[in-house]
Amino acid sequence: RLLHPLEMPPELIHGLLREGHKMLVAGPSKAGKSFALMELCIAFAEGRSWMGFDCEKCKVLYVNLEIDEATCEHRFIDIYKQYGLTPEIWHAGNIQVLPLRGQAKPLDDLVPQLIDAIKDQGYKAVIVDPIYKVITGDENNASDMGHFCNQFDKLCQSVGCAAIYCHHHSKGAQGQKKAQDRASGSGVFARDPDALVDFIELNKPAGDKPMAWGETISGDGIEHGPAFRMEFSLREFA
Repeated sequence: RLLHPLEMPPELIHGLLREGHKMLVAGPSKAGKSFALMELCIAFAEGRSWMGFDCEKCKVLYVNLEIDEATCEHRFIDIYKQYGLTPEIWHAGNIQVLPLRGQAKPLDDLVPQLIDAIKDQGYKAVIVDPIYKVITGDENNASDMGHFCNQFDKLCQSVGCAAIYCHHHSKGAQGQKKAQDRASGSGVFARDPDALVDFIELNKPAGDKPMAWGETISGDGIEHGPAFRMEFSLREFA
C-alpha cells in the first residue's frame, strides 16, 4: 500500500484544514467566536481568506444554536458590508443558515437529520456553533466525549464535508495553559480535532478601561478594542 498511497484530501482552509476533517474553535465566552465563524462562512462562500488563511470557495452550512435568528442575519449582512461586498451573494445559496435556537437536540439525534438534509448537495463545510447546546453525556467524561466526537466523524464521512465546531474555555485563568488544554471538559477535545484554533484575550496595559467590541477611542483615528492571540494545534500542517 505504501507504494500506492491514498490521495490526500484537498485543503479547504489552506495550511489549516482539509476536506472531511474536523476543526475546533475555542475561546472565552463573549470573545467574538461566532463573529469569527460567520466570517469563515463568508470566506468559504466567496473564496476569500480567513485570518490570513486562503479558503476554497464552497457551500457551507452554519448551524446556529445560540443567536437570535434576526440578530444572526444582521450580523452576516454587517460583515459582508465590512468586506465591501453585497449580501445578496449570500442569498444566492453558498451560505445556508440553520436556526435552531431553542430547538437544540443531542448531537447524535441532530447529525442523522443533517446528513439527510444536505447529503449530495455539495456542502464542503458544516459549522456547529456552539457545541455545549448539543453535548450528550458528561463533557468531563472521556468515553462520553469520545462518543460525542464520533458524531462529527459520521457527518464528515457521510456528507464529504469538514466539521467545524465551537466550544468555550474552562473556568479560571488560561494564560499558563497550552492551547489544547483550554477548552472546557475532557481532554478528548484536545486530541480529537485535526485542527484546534484557540483565541485567548491579551492583557491590557494597567489603567485601560474595559471596552466593548468595536468601541472607538477618538483622537488618534484608530479603532481600539479587545486584542486576542490565536494559537494553533494542527495534525496535518506546521
